[in-house]
Amino acid sequence: MLRRRTVALAMKEEDPGVREERAGKELEGCRIALLGLGVENEALGRYLLSKGIRFSVRDRVEGDRVRSLRREWGSSVFSWLVGETYLQDLARFDLVYRTPGISSLHPELAAARRSGTEVSSQTRLFLDLCPAAILGVTGTKGKGTTASLLALALARGPYPQVRLGGNIGLPPISFVEELTRGDLAVVELSSFQLQDLHRSPAIAVVLNIGTDHLDYHADQQEYAEAKEAICRFQTSDNYLVLNADCAATRRLGEHSPAQLLYFSLAGEVEAGAFAAQGHLWLRRHGARREQICAIQEVPLKGRHNVGNALAAAAAGAAAGASAEQVAAAIRAMRGLPHRLELVGLFDGVEFYDDSLATTPTAALAALQSFESPIHLVAGGSSKGADFGELGVGVAAGGVRSMSLLGDEAERIAAASKAAGFRGEVRMCESMREAVESARSNAEEGDVVLLSPACASFGLFESYSDRGDAFKRLVTGACRRD
Repeated sequence: MLRRRTVALAMKEEDPGVREERAGKELEGCRIALLGLGVENEALGRYLLSKGIRFSVRDRVEGDRVRSLRREWGSSVFSWLVGETYLQDLARFDLVYRTPGISSLHPELAAARRSGTEVSSQTRLFLDLCPAAILGVTGTKGKGTTASLLALALARGPYPQVRLGGNIGLPPISFVEELTRGDLAVVELSSFQLQDLHRSPAIAVVLNIGTDHLDYHADQQEYAEAKEAICRFQTSDNYLVLNADCAATRRLGEHSPAQLLYFSLAGEVEAGAFAAQGHLWLRRHGARREQICAIQEVPLKGRHNVGNALAAAAAGAAAGASAEQVAAAIRAMRGLPHRLELVGLFDGVEFYDDSLATTPTAALAALQSFESPIHLVAGGSSKGADFGELGVGVAAGGVRSMSLLGDEAERIAAASKAAGFRGEVRMCESMREAVESARSNAEEGDVVLLSPACASFGLFESYSDRGDAFKRLVTGACRRD
């Protein structure tokens, strides 16, 4: 049974107390630097200081976070270097922990490696220290929803404690000391976090590999290779869950020593989860299929979320969950913020915040989730994406108007018009103008959808800042009426 094997996965690792003691001794006396004080390295800094391990800090900008931590940490930090030269002379350190926003392939980090400096990350240290079994989830789209659904399902057993962290917003190093060998950590992992790993989770899920972050990664191949790290170091005792409908993910299983499970919206799989006859099904290795629930019971909008539920079912089975546990979690699942989140219904028009859709593929999936006429709010900063496929989706008939903003507005408009879109296109200077434009075009029964297909930088601090601005403008405008 998958259940019995998987609960024992963490037991095969080195004793957690021994591993933590060894890691602590290795860090003692090291010249350590934290590169970038984002959410992850702030949590890492707190962990290191709790162990009496001092370090230096380097960051490009002295914002509110850096100033606040300077006051709080004081003399516990050896030195602070803030400014454009923060990545210079890294060879003076034995070990540097990069924030995910700094690519592992950055030229300054490559030079530091050549000089003998080790480049690591909060995620890598967590994987080294964690005494519990780890279930990691990655993919171009859907990883936050899938990881959340898995944590919800597995909270019902067989583990004493299940913790959710990673790219979803909570650095797992912040709770590593609360975990024991019998627990489970579900970790959402982005390509940024996967770049420099040397250990893979016991259960790895790869939802899909599309095109993303080409402003960060060297090219599409390097992006795909970063994703592959989630399963690169797995063994025959581990499980790898792959999307049978995605050629890029299927290839990961060709040479993997791990036990393979697949999920599919298109047809049955030998082992894993699939959709057929209006239901979701689970099939364990060598067993008959088990019914999970009806497709219509998946409460999240969009066919892609049915795929996320199937991925969670397959991975949940590997981690010891029953079909009933998965079904209960699916029925109880609620959408995460900024992921096709219904803001409200005003004058018969539905407003949705899908600000996390930072790629054309994600925005296209959002468009395909509605049958009602759509007034699309899109655009933002460049990630090197191709908008051709999105343009075809826009022109397919569901979109009535587009309100575009940011650096990529013209390229989105051009791709859509080239594909045959004949609806209204308005170039906007602000989110306020975009919301007002979309709202003025919408009629009763229509949908106003923020699904940008682009990064938020330049206009907003983050995708969540962008989504919050959209929600404030929508609710504010409608209250005034």
